[in-house]
Amino acid sequence: MRRERTSGNRGFVAALSGLAAAETVAALLRSRSPLDAISQFVVDHSPRPLVEPIVRLLKESDKPVIRGTVVAAVVALGGALGRLPRDAKRDLAVVSAVAATGWYLTRRRATPEQRASVATAAVGLGAVSTLATLRTRTRAALPVSAMVIAGTLAAQWHLREEVACVGKPLFAINPLPPAVDGAEDWPGVAPLITPVDEFYVTDANMRPPIIDVDGWRLSVTGEVENELSLRHDDLIEAGLVEFDAAMVCVHNRLGWDRLGNGRWLGVPFARILDEAAPTTRDGHLVTQAVDGWDCSIPLDEVRHGYVVLGLNGRTLTAEHGFPARVFVPGLYGQYTGAKWVTSLRIQTAPNPDYWHARGWTRGPLHIRPLSRIDHPQRRTKAGSVQVTGVAWAPPDGVKAVEVAVDGQDWQPAELAAELAPASWRRWRVHLDLSPGVHRIRARCTAANGSVQDSVPSPPFPVGASGHHTVTITAH
Repeated sequence: MRRERTSGNRGFVAALSGLAAAETVAALLRSRSPLDAISQFVVDHSPRPLVEPIVRLLKESDKPVIRGTVVAAVVALGGALGRLPRDAKRDLAVVSAVAATGWYLTRRRATPEQRASVATAAVGLGAVSTLATLRTRTRAALPVSAMVIAGTLAAQWHLREEVACVGKPLFAINPLPPAVDGAEDWPGVAPLITPVDEFYVTDANMRPPIIDVDGWRLSVTGEVENELSLRHDDLIEAGLVEFDAAMVCVHNRLGWDRLGNGRWLGVPFARILDEAAPTTRDGHLVTQAVDGWDCSIPLDEVRHGYVVLGLNGRTLTAEHGFPARVFVPGLYGQYTGAKWVTSLRIQTAPNPDYWHARGWTRGPLHIRPLSRIDHPQRRTKAGSVQVTGVAWAPPDGVKAVEVAVDGQDWQPAELAAELAPASWRRWRVHLDLSPGVHRIRARCTAANGSVQDSVPSPPFPVGASGHHTVTITAH
């Protein structure tokens, strides 16, 4: 039994060594790692009925959990291999099969310059060499494990240092006035401008690609009179426009914070399209990321959007799409365009986009008016209580917010000043709450007259609806 356990431990260490070798090489060469590729395959091919409950349960922890599950599966396979009698040919065949699978999956969404084959070769070399060493030198397990962990941490630290270099100051040609709305001292309400490190991040990538901005180009091709190839500096020198807008994830549920209100810096699409001169009026713009992910947007929608380079006065972070992303205010995040965008192609018909193929409504999908109660939560003192929150209805803006207590009539809330129609708007209302339990609901009305839908529905397939309701105990 002890010998079998020791053999299994050898397999565990060998599997970890292979993964760590691949992660180290991928980090140092800025390539896409096999671990991310396998995890991405799981994400891309998981059935929607399984995905929706996972998103609801795990929220922002979904990607770490998926990566951890893949690591556990690979390590378990290594442990099983280690318990088998020694057979060098079989060991090589199994590990080579795993490495080949990782190589294939990595190549699916990797560009040639990402050197995917180098990283995946490290899986096989690391695993086979470690397993061979541990089969003859059992006591080597501890120092090998230590070296594996140290090498991986060093490589990942190097990668984080490169990511940290992103986020430099960026300036608009005509800066907006300071973002104030008169609600700065309202209790518990969300900030008017969401800090970058608190801004929600969600996409179909396990980790953001690290892009060499000096070699990056944004191409504009397809049905245009003038094809363009724009550098990052070209876009900056063209003059950046500063604008305020809320970005909302289509998976945002009632009361969730999968949205943020930002002060963005970008080049208006109208300016780029005027220079490219499309030869079609009713076509679509296919926005494509460096890894091949794409999203189609009708040209009439695109003219209201931007190629964004900055957020809250600084260049985009890697997580938010550095060096550039597409953003059309008023469209849900998954329909508003690609992060890490490298290609804009104008064509007559839309592409079969990533989300449409997974059962979502074909874009564009416009954001539904919604409101959220931020304060108070759960408990408060009886008597006069300030209830605060935010509401959004981009791109038209919020006209009114109303609050109802315990099924009584709706009463109007006070609105803070509007920063921009596409931004969220903060609100508050003073309620007189008697001791006991109370249910408070909120709804908003958009500037175009549409009222927040009262019928509760999940995000799929057109975004969540219903009234955010909190239960408060006044004492």
